[in-house]
Amino acid sequence: MNKTLALLIVFSFKAFSNDLPNCSETDVLGGKLFEFEITTSFHGSYFFKFCSGEESYLLSEYIEPVSTNGPLKTTIKHESTAKLDSGTVIYLKDLYRIVQATLREDNTRGLDGSTWCFKPKNGAGYSKACLWEPRASTQERNLENFVNLGNKLYEISNFKSLGK
Repeated sequence: MNKTLALLIVFSFKAFSNDLPNCSETDVLGGKLFEFEITTSFHGSYFFKFCSGEESYLLSEYIEPVSTNGPLKTTIKHESTAKLDSGTVIYLKDLYRIVQATLREDNTRGLDGSTWCFKPKNGAGYSKACLWEPRASTQERNLENFVNLGNKLYEISNFKSLGK
């Protein structure tokens, strides 16, 4: 009886663990491949994590400001987990590689707009690049793929109904 119970417990953990995204930061061939963050001036912040493994996932979080009156801000956090099909995984990995190879920080700044940050896996660690409003002068700044990646992550997260 004890052996049977032990086997059932082991198999239940195995089955349960397959449903969890592999977001390890130390996994060389998988795990968290990159993070992407979009912080807007007045409409909240979006955080995305692309987790790669046997099954790949996009973990998303939107922090929505509800009240900005007074010294304390009230926010609501919305979360989304999307299991990705193989075509979407290939598309995101291709965009990730292109963006990682071509992204250069620039000194474009403004008083309003969003800041987009890309944090890709870089060997055993992560690097980070942040750009102000990449949708401004996108072609001149060579940011088409960067904007496409951010837009695709936003689309997959299904936060469209929450506002942008």
